[in-house]
Amino acid sequence: MNEFIKTYKSLRGDIWSLNFPVFLFDRDWFKLKKVTLYDLTKELKPDNSKEAPEIIQYQQLLKAGHDPLLAIQECWNEFGIEDFHRSLRNSSEWESKGNNGWTFKKYAALLIEYRNIIENKEVCIPIIILGRNSSEDHQLEWISEEFIADLKISD
Repeated sequence: MNEFIKTYKSLRGDIWSLNFPVFLFDRDWFKLKKVTLYDLTKELKPDNSKEAPEIIQYQQLLKAGHDPLLAIQECWNEFGIEDFHRSLRNSSEWESKGNNGWTFKKYAALLIEYRNIIENKEVCIPIIILGRNSSEDHQLEWISEEFIADLKISD
């Protein structure tokens, strides 16, 4: 609670930067960790494998009804065999190990929303509640002034 309050107060009037904090909450270990936006990608590596142009093209060809083998060959011709297979392998690795739905798009959306909040002279701090297993997505919540006020009341 003290860390939330101290961090919240420290952000008032600050100018936006990638040094702004993000809390990570591990429910299994009841552990709270504070990192900067800059370091967030090291803590929670975002999956951008589905955003690779090779994979997007391949998926579009399959949706259009192309034979999977012909779709692969077409991607080989357009992107090269090595690049296509590297993208396919990366995508498969992320699928098998899982990353709790944490994608590059979600990371980018967090940055945009956080920046908008700060530039509107408001203060909210993101807290990412980590998924308990590989199939449970991480949840993004915001620590707001109301949340801080509720913490002070319960003291």
